[in-house]
Amino acid sequence: MADFDTNKQPGYHILISLIEVWTPKDKKKPNGEISGDVMRICEVEEVQIEESFKKLIGTASVRFPRGTIIRKTITARTAEEEKDFQKISVNLSNSGVVEETRTETSVASVDTFKIGQRIKIYLGYTTDPLVAEMAKTGNTGKTIYNDNDTYQEYLSNFKNTGPDSKKYMSLMFDGYITKVSLDTPIELECENLASYLKTITCPKVKLKKCEVKDFLGDKGRYKMLQDTGLILHPDTAGMDFDLGAVELSTELTVADVLTEWAKYGMFCYVSDYNGQPAIQIGRAYFSNPGRDSLLNATTVPGIVPIHFDYHVADNGLTLTSSDKDFLAVKAKGISSDDKFINITILRNTKYDPGKPESKSNSRYRYVNETKLSKKALKAGKRYLTDAPNDKVDMKLYTQIAFVSKKIPTTVEKLAEEAIKYFEGYNMTGIEGALTLFGDLHIRTAQQVQLIDNRYPGKNGVYLVEEVTTTFGTKDGFRQKITLPYCIKREGYNDKK
Repeated sequence: MADFDTNKQPGYHILISLIEVWTPKDKKKPNGEISGDVMRICEVEEVQIEESFKKLIGTASVRFPRGTIIRKTITARTAEEEKDFQKISVNLSNSGVVEETRTETSVASVDTFKIGQRIKIYLGYTTDPLVAEMAKTGNTGKTIYNDNDTYQEYLSNFKNTGPDSKKYMSLMFDGYITKVSLDTPIELECENLASYLKTITCPKVKLKKCEVKDFLGDKGRYKMLQDTGLILHPDTAGMDFDLGAVELSTELTVADVLTEWAKYGMFCYVSDYNGQPAIQIGRAYFSNPGRDSLLNATTVPGIVPIHFDYHVADNGLTLTSSDKDFLAVKAKGISSDDKFINITILRNTKYDPGKPESKSNSRYRYVNETKLSKKALKAGKRYLTDAPNDKVDMKLYTQIAFVSKKIPTTVEKLAEEAIKYFEGYNMTGIEGALTLFGDLHIRTAQQVQLIDNRYPGKNGVYLVEEVTTTFGTKDGFRQKITLPYCIKREGYNDKK
């Protein structure tokens, strides 16, 4: 990785934003034709966006005061109308209220917004003061509110096309308005595009064996993402996500099903594929990860370096080292009769390393096992230990979850997998959250590399779980991220 010189970085940044709101002509085609105008807002009081690969539906809230100027796109029917539209002027009255003089702009009110409208939120910085001046309503020169050429130039700054791009804007949220406040300030509550999946009911099916792409793929049997504005990410479609036996009813929605899969260690979240919103799936499998692990997800290509002496606004991380004698792996699997198998694996404190490992001198012990039924016992199934009622208070243990991706599995095979996961688990990690300035545009399931020259103990590559993005007049542009999963610490070579 090339050296990062903070002295060569810009000394200041100016916040810029763009919020687009519109109504689809057909609710079943959220990215299809538009009904009416596209409303665009460039000044807000506060934006907050929350997303995590553990939650299918991400959320956002947008707050701005009444009187905020909205630009609307209106198609001129004649050349004379187009000429007239470009003569728009915006004035501030003595009382500070924004007044419009043409129909192409309007003043925001509660009635302006409707539940179910589509919304996109672009956030970023610019180092060019002229770009920031374009969106000021009180500017006496050309602005986006009174000149179409200026408006198009401003929009061109909202395209982050790569690391060499001079544009500083990124699409940070794409979804629907789900609630509108009835008071000042105006506040919109929003959910991402996966929110639409709550309105689609599942077909009534009962299958002995199936895969994810059977339900979500564009060539699958059920095509549950059809006309939702979402696709199944090609990386996910190319993998074999075995679901085993599945039974669905019309009482369930597609969102219910995808959320339920998280209980089996398969996390569904919204990512991006060449500008197209996509459902991506990854397994919570971090020890000897396979192709279907979250570690190999391609939500954002490449590993993003975070330099503590430039990108970090507030360091809330604490470096921790835990004792493996107090580590517990809570393993879950599905048996051949479609029942859950649950075991918890701990180190055996009575194990004597000087003697050969055997059933009476085992390296690990199994506690809190699922109680086997009489039918299972008659079928030949047995407990892994002689003490199935060996209950342990888990409050003193660092508990980590493991879900077997082998369907079906047995208690013995599940235990074997869980032990391998136990042995490969890194007990040195970090706790807390890291608050960054907003110029990195971090997303969930992305990999980042921490680089701290003063305290290198935390340096390494991590997987981002949760991201809370805030933007506004109070704290500027910030991203608070949690990094519970350390992927590697040494021997990292940047590959571009």
